[in-house]
Amino acid sequence: MRRAPAFLRVIAIVFVAVAVILPFALRAFAGQREVYWLYVVSQFFTLAMVAVALDLLMGRTGQISLGHNGFFAVGAYTAAILSSRYGVDLLAAMALAGLASAIASLVLGFPAARLRGHYLGIVTFGFGVAIDQVALKWDALTGGDQGLHLKKATLAGIPVGSPFALYFITLAVLVVAVFLVRNLTHTRIGRSFAAVRDSEVAAAAMGVPIARTKVVAFVCSAFLTGVAGSLYAFLAGFIAPEDFGTTQAMLFLAMVVIGGSASIPGAIGGALVVDTVNQAASTVSGLSLAILGGVIVAVTLFFPLGIKGLIARLTNEDDGAPEGSRSGAKPVAAPAPERPIARALEKVGTD
Repeated sequence: MRRAPAFLRVIAIVFVAVAVILPFALRAFAGQREVYWLYVVSQFFTLAMVAVALDLLMGRTGQISLGHNGFFAVGAYTAAILSSRYGVDLLAAMALAGLASAIASLVLGFPAARLRGHYLGIVTFGFGVAIDQVALKWDALTGGDQGLHLKKATLAGIPVGSPFALYFITLAVLVVAVFLVRNLTHTRIGRSFAAVRDSEVAAAAMGVPIARTKVVAFVCSAFLTGVAGSLYAFLAGFIAPEDFGTTQAMLFLAMVVIGGSASIPGAIGGALVVDTVNQAASTVSGLSLAILGGVIVAVTLFFPLGIKGLIARLTNEDDGAPEGSRSGAKPVAAPAPERPIARALEKVGTD
């Protein structure tokens, strides 16, 4: 029985409902801690956007990226520069930040389209390190290690810089991002992503443009990551190069590993786990990375499909594990092999 769609719809509705009610509950009961908790939850929304964007590239298209901290930084610095020096409002800053990150992904995407596996991971990691160093050394543009302060956000001339207003704006952008990614995966482009992920040789044989598909995936993922970076900048009010180092890249990767590939709920769940650990262990330097490293090892050994696999088991849906490998299950004859690659390619070819 496939109950997953209905189950996940209920989870999505509950998530949005709780997120909408939470600020009012904090205003009533949190007292002086209201602003802090609004910032923490809003920051989680930005991380969830990055997780969904990175999953679009890694989980849906099979392309490894260790440099999304670079796209996040490009978006954040674009918004900060436009806000602090030119007074650009929030909506325009978000759009231009996403565009700047998308353009940066084109510079990286075309050469990277010829690579795969760990070679692609090394190239993207180098991109993230390079952006971090540019932000540190280009004082005239980025403020160097002194960072940049942003002006209070406005929207069509209306002040929206309060933590309460930014909370709802960030939540709304996350909902829109999830909606767009979910619908994209059911289009011809999304099926091309799946075909490239499953087999580049078979996809090319069916006429799928491999290089172009990879570049499109990079652009879409980078655009959403840049928008998330711009929201992070407005939430923090101040950004500096240390906000976007290799540690951030590892946190982004951990979100996808823990959440499970090709799953929006899994990506958001992975972001929740990473952000919770990061906040809980923030008082001790390096402790959050140590804990997350242990979590990744445990997930890899015992829950290789991550949160996505746990959701599949809760909904009685096939989680991809061999039937006889589950605890307490009796070995059964292997069913006739399904052909996900062929199905994806067939859909691509018939559109």
